[in-house]
Amino acid sequence: MTTDSLAGRKALVVGASGGMGLAVARALAAEGVSCALMARDEARAKQAAAACAEAGTPAFPVLCDIGRTDGLEAAVGGATAKLGGLNFLVFCPGVHVTAKAQEADLAAFDQMLDINFRAFYHLARHALPEINKAPGGAVVAIGSITVAYVGAGMHLAGKRALDGYAEALFEDVRDYGTKVSVIRPGFVNTPMVRSDRLDQRLMIQPEDIARTVLFVLAMPETACPTEITIRPQRTPYRKV
Repeated sequence: MTTDSLAGRKALVVGASGGMGLAVARALAAEGVSCALMARDEARAKQAAAACAEAGTPAFPVLCDIGRTDGLEAAVGGATAKLGGLNFLVFCPGVHVTAKAQEADLAAFDQMLDINFRAFYHLARHALPEINKAPGGAVVAIGSITVAYVGAGMHLAGKRALDGYAEALFEDVRDYGTKVSVIRPGFVNTPMVRSDRLDQRLMIQPEDIARTVLFVLAMPETACPTEITIRPQRTPYRKV
């Protein structure tokens, strides 16, 4: 997929040091998009930046723990200044903790909500004034197909909160020409999803998610795919 219209744009990719975030960053770099790569792990962030340069466009790390929202304004401001502007915010991080409500470690639940949801609206708040300066900007969040099961309460709550906030966020910014999209995949072949019950070859691949992000960013100004659900083409469950 080539999208010449993206060349020269600038993106902040959150959770860019591995998995889907790294695949998105590399795909953007291949299209000529300059990226700031927000991550906690310095070594992995530097490796991601090198991968972007190898793909075609230099990138740089922005070291930040997004679970601590008090540092996000400065991180976004620094990234925007170094990029010389900002067109896209792509939110890819996520943690997954399961526990029954009556047994939960509340600190772990709070941290999951901070990373999976609260960080998103803080980052959007600080990034959107710059993104909204010109039509064609976008905020893209990677959510998930989430259903209720034992122990999934806070994970489900965070993902549904993300969906709802993004739906309202689109109404806030659509007349600036800014797109807002939530991509909700099923099982993706990342370290977070590892099970003997699943065949990794049949799962959605991180590059599939990156291709979907490019699809959103390259859409004409007259349309916005606000919600995209992606499922593995074939069932990834191993036959018993």
